[in-house]
Amino acid sequence: MTSPRRTVRIVSEEEFASQLRIALQEHNVDSVGAVTGPGRSGAIAAVYTSHMLHIPFIPYGQLCPEKFRLLIIDTARESGRTLRKAARWYRNANPIVIAVYEEPPRVAFWYEAPKPQFYRHEIPHLEAA
Repeated sequence: MTSPRRTVRIVSEEEFASQLRIALQEHNVDSVGAVTGPGRSGAIAAVYTSHMLHIPFIPYGQLCPEKFRLLIIDTARESGRTLRKAARWYRNANPIVIAVYEEPPRVAFWYEAPKPQFYRHEIPHLEAA
């Protein structure tokens, strides 16, 4: 039995930056002093945020200086499990947790688009945005 075809929407860098700005405006990030993100996509979102807010990026898993309130950010959230785990890890930093996109529908990002083999077994058809 074959699985049903799912479509992944590719998010451009411009769209991601715009959605990131909107997500940051929806949360009170004025008190945040540093940012991190779980995994590869979280690191990308965290580095973007670091530049936008002019605050330090902390590689995920490294300790957050006590003087900083931490922002934990990821590109997309499906179940929320990864971000809940991150919030527990950094609970002493009183984190604010943000996902730029909520899944479903499934999204992939501009840096993943050139590698459709990554999705071949899971999602046979990629749709450009």
